[in-house]
Amino acid sequence: MQQVTAGLVFVLLALVGPGLGLQAWARVAIDPSLVLPLGAALAAFAYWLSLVTGWPWLFPALVALSAAGLLRRRALVADAVPGRALWAPAAALVALLAATQYAGNRPATDGGFLLDPMGDQPLHAGIAWELTLPYPPQVPGLAGIPLRYHYGADLVRAAALRWTGLQPYDALSRVEPTLWALGLMLVLASITARLGGGRLAVALVPWTVLASDFSFAWAPFHGAVWWTDLFRGNLLISLAFTNPVVPALMLALGALVALSRFENGEGRPWLAMALVQTAALPFFKVFLGAQLCLALALAAAWAVVRRRSLTSADSLAPVGLLLAGLPGLFWLVTGSTGERVAVTFAPLRMVRDSLANLRIDDVSPPALGLLALPWLIASLGLRVVGLRRAGQALVGSSGAGTTTGALALVGWPLGLLFHASARDVNQVELPSATIYFVEQSGAVLWIFTVLAVAAWCARGRHVVPILAGAALLSFPSTMEFAWRKANERLLTVPAAHVRAIRAIEEDSRPGDRVLQRPGGRYPPLPVVLAGRRVLYERFTVYLSQFAPPDELARRHEMLFRFFRTTDRDEALAIARAVGATHLVLYGPDRVRFDGAGILKPLHEEAEARSYRLEPDAAAPEVDARSRGTFRSSRGDD
Repeated sequence: MQQVTAGLVFVLLALVGPGLGLQAWARVAIDPSLVLPLGAALAAFAYWLSLVTGWPWLFPALVALSAAGLLRRRALVADAVPGRALWAPAAALVALLAATQYAGNRPATDGGFLLDPMGDQPLHAGIAWELTLPYPPQVPGLAGIPLRYHYGADLVRAAALRWTGLQPYDALSRVEPTLWALGLMLVLASITARLGGGRLAVALVPWTVLASDFSFAWAPFHGAVWWTDLFRGNLLISLAFTNPVVPALMLALGALVALSRFENGEGRPWLAMALVQTAALPFFKVFLGAQLCLALALAAAWAVVRRRSLTSADSLAPVGLLLAGLPGLFWLVTGSTGERVAVTFAPLRMVRDSLANLRIDDVSPPALGLLALPWLIASLGLRVVGLRRAGQALVGSSGAGTTTGALALVGWPLGLLFHASARDVNQVELPSATIYFVEQSGAVLWIFTVLAVAAWCARGRHVVPILAGAALLSFPSTMEFAWRKANERLLTVPAAHVRAIRAIEEDSRPGDRVLQRPGGRYPPLPVVLAGRRVLYERFTVYLSQFAPPDELARRHEMLFRFFRTTDRDEALAIARAVGATHLVLYGPDRVRFDGAGILKPLHEEAEARSYRLEPDAAAPEVDARSRGTFRSSRGDD
């Protein structure tokens, strides 16, 4: 309950207050759908600025200054989405998350920890801890390697940890999935209304956050599990596991809501709010930042074709947003120091991967081509009926409408034509990043689907059969996800492991380095539970995207030598070279050297032991090969 209270306090003071206040400062009527997008962008920027400057007080000062706009007492916009439209889908969202997410990533009654084995929460929990330390952050699990990543949502999470004590796992598993999904529901309703949707469309579109495709039709195939993940076009798994694509979609659509208001003649401040959200977007999800920039470029090009002018207002506004989004996108794309993501022209590779998940292998190119159409229909699902309206919006007269239509349509061509993937330390190919383009377009295409369904309902008296049929086609895979995830067993970290980490936490300072074997059963516990750093871990398979493979190999060799050597002087040299202050041993782990005078016990029981490293003598020189390894392992620390 304490963590829930901390989360609510943070949301109200650091997100809702500034989101309302910024609109009031702009001297416009307040649009409720933009409160969370603007609040998230402001909170992320303010906290980042406090880290870069080393002035922690900047965060509460900027938040308070933004929220002070509330003193201007602005009214709501006349066409604000009624809150009652969200009650039923919000209740369904909470029920889904209660069945699938709320019970995981929390302390167990016996003192252990119940880990959800799915999703990227360990990485993002580690990033949140890193962002409470002096700037720049380091890669969780790779102490000393600077982190360049789209961590906008992690900045918000770290601010909550720093200022209200909201623990990263509580934020990731309970607060954020609910908060960001509700924010996305509200902005979906707002953009639907801006695109001409009536009351029924506005009431229906929040439900699409939970909807899915026609993957249930492939259920008879052997191996058809996790239906919502088979054909790549569903947001549900990202929503449940707190992928930053959800708040990023909220920002992208929020920018288009603000752009629409500007184009409607409601004032230049709306364009400024659209620019702010577009600029922040790549730092929340770089893939969506790239996709929105492409959609804006298409909107600007179409405006030029339609107006035959480069300087018309409806071409300059998309260009302005495009220019706002490009710097962050460029900085993130060009900043990787690890294994580069190779982008290749690979037509229908995504179809082949889906068939492989269904255990349909060795498909010939002609057969793959024949299967592409049923794959596409299954991936689109009911959204097939929204394609025509999305196409009409694409060639319409509104820059916001054209951009929304482009955003809804470009994902499937990108996903089906290109393949983008890096390789792990063992040179095994990681999942393709192009699945996000399909997923992001799928979330937006639902807007046009709802507009089409609402139009059908308006033409006759068959409203109930139409809506019932739409639900029957859109939610079977959602139910399969809920049932399967509710029956997934949580991974239990033994209480002894947690006690050993807590002993290190009490004896150390945030950011201190802990030596441990790089096992793959659990995420690095010093990182995710206590904000302490480790040299290398094998739980996170895509660490190769943050550091060169040879660096990962050197770190693995270094740890191998530390745990295998019988020479205490060599062990001491390794510990000093990497700046380690503590050691933790789980289960059968052990060191082979004599630890007397070096290892001070902090916690000892059969399943876990932790120690403070106390070198009592100057470290001896090590061979040249080791010195090179040690220097490279320290990175920029």
